[in-house]
Amino acid sequence: MFCTRCGKQLEPTSRFCPACGTPVATAQPPQPPFATSRLMRPRNNRMIAGVCAAFAQQYGWDVTVVRIITAIVCLSGAGALAYLIAWIIIPEEPYALPTNPV
Repeated sequence: MFCTRCGKQLEPTSRFCPACGTPVATAQPPQPPFATSRLMRPRNNRMIAGVCAAFAQQYGWDVTVVRIITAIVCLSGAGALAYLIAWIIIPEEPYALPTNPV
């Protein structure tokens, strides 16, 4: 890593350039694309209502595994009713508006 002002090589842990004192821009780790604080049904990657995709995104699970488990639970009894209730209760993700770079 090099200083953007004077070009001197910097230590990876340094916060300021030792030669000119310029603050070093630390790279923030990117946020995961599916990390939300609320459980929401996504508008993409869903089969019926997005309930399985919502749980998979919220907890970091594989959506295929969640769908298989949901299918088994729905066939065994009251799982279909629980799925319908989750469909009604979990809000849908808002539309993403396109941004115009200016």
